[in-house]
Amino acid sequence: MKIISLVIKIVILLVFLLLAIANIHMVDFNYLPGQKVNTPLIIVLFGAFVIGVAFGMFALFGRLLGLRAENNRLRAEVKKNARFTQAAQVVAQNSPVPSENTKPKV
Repeated sequence: MKIISLVIKIVILLVFLLLAIANIHMVDFNYLPGQKVNTPLIIVLFGAFVIGVAFGMFALFGRLLGLRAENNRLRAEVKKNARFTQAAQVVAQNSPVPSENTKPKV
């Protein structure tokens, strides 16, 4: 499975490398009104990719905080239930168990 994963990663890397090599021609990038810079197309595409990843991470950050809070709440609940279960076991061990010799008289 690791070999298949490695092969897929190498193929994806080669595809992106070919994309970079194919898009080296120069384009005008207008970043402010009246301001432009002449850069290779792959740099503009990579910049757009990085900005998209950053926005995606910011969008998921709120969900991450919510899941972390829920995880902490559930951990506290599990600890509480574990203490309750442990206390119940101690009580059960300390309570007298009727032996077979002491049968109720009928």
